[in-house]
Amino acid sequence: MIEVLDFGIFQNKKVKLFSITNTNGLTAKLTNYGAILISLFVPNKNGKLDDVVLGFDTLEKYFTNDVCYFGSTIGRNSNRIKNASFVLDGITYNLDKNERKKHNLHSGFNSYNKRLWDYSIDNFNNSILFNIISPDGDQGFPGKFNVSVTYTLTDKNELKISYSGSSSKDTVANMTNHSYFNLSGHNMRNSYESKIIYKCR
Repeated sequence: MIEVLDFGIFQNKKVKLFSITNTNGLTAKLTNYGAILISLFVPNKNGKLDDVVLGFDTLEKYFTNDVCYFGSTIGRNSNRIKNASFVLDGITYNLDKNERKKHNLHSGFNSYNKRLWDYSIDNFNNSILFNIISPDGDQGFPGKFNVSVTYTLTDKNELKISYSGSSSKDTVANMTNHSYFNLSGHNMRNSYESKIIYKCR
């Protein structure tokens, strides 16, 4: 089952909050702002549901989610590119220096987690597909990149995340989801989780 609610406004457009629930009651909450995983409520051994994914309660807090990238879809490239440049097919491409003013982290300032994605709902498979088209030269990368990420919640209590994309030129494509997990649930917050939250506020 998939429920759709309004989550806020971004650039004068409505942002949606999606809740996908399986037959066991497990629920994943997502938004088309950044194709972000906001929360994941899973049953423990006693059947009690707890949210095991770190995230924010409001859309506005995700606007500055560029330190810890809670739940974010990262692209075109996750991780770091040394000296914010790379050579592909004999051409040097220069990127944003958004880490220590020297390296490129998670593709720079205009990252995919700060964009509004198109979406389509597949009730039969209990999944949501998010899609954006990244133009040639976007973030400094070559090629028009048409990319999708699909979240599927199964009745085996699996949250599956799959990526697909095509580019008009050779390019870099190395995407991931940037969620943090506390498998004990937020009510059992440990010192490491508390340090992460403090750092990212």
